[in-house]
Amino acid sequence: MITSQKVKRMATDVGADLVGIASVQRFDEAPAGFRPKDIFLGAQTVIAYAKRFPDGVFSAKSPVPYTFASSVTLQEVLRVAYWLTLRLEDQGVTAVPIPNELYEHWNEEKREGRGLMSLKHIGYFAGLGVLGKSTLLINDQYGNLITLGAVLVDIPLVEDPIAEYSSCGDGCEICLNSCPVGALDGVAVDQKKCRGSSQSITQKGYSLYTCNLCRKICPNRTGIKTS
Repeated sequence: MITSQKVKRMATDVGADLVGIASVQRFDEAPAGFRPKDIFLGAQTVIAYAKRFPDGVFSAKSPVPYTFASSVTLQEVLRVAYWLTLRLEDQGVTAVPIPNELYEHWNEEKREGRGLMSLKHIGYFAGLGVLGKSTLLINDQYGNLITLGAVLVDIPLVEDPIAEYSSCGDGCEICLNSCPVGALDGVAVDQKKCRGSSQSITQKGYSLYTCNLCRKICPNRTGIKTS
């Protein structure tokens, strides 16, 4: 019998650092076209997971270490989705991976991309964290230093409670006030402004992340402080 605990062990066995589970009913208010059953009609449950992101890269003056960590972490998230999907199939489960950073929907003028589903909202509904004013998902243990992935499955599983802790202190707007291009309003991010400031191309053609300030300066970057 496939249980929530067994699925979580399978996910951690293939490299996940955090795993949470949500029923598809939690996504009933999501935009049409971006709900679990819009992607996989037989979906009953969403498995969310996360990989840790190293903190030391924020100490570097060069953007290269952060870019390197972003690239590796993303590949690890994709690898977990791939192997978890195969392991679930070995147990007779139909599983559909929801990969990170692969956009089917793209608005060139707004430079706005949409994945199959919003992974940060998947993480929220699966109990992995709460959304901060930066729009980043913030976990109590690892802060905003996580990269998310998900898999849809056609079996019912016991879901996790939605996190109830607070990610932003009373009146804290450090990320909003520090964004160099004013891309944050506390609810959403202007992707055109953000991408224009946070990404650049070197003369040799390498893509670098040149701004991560909202992530870096968050008081709860490495975990939610309780005192």
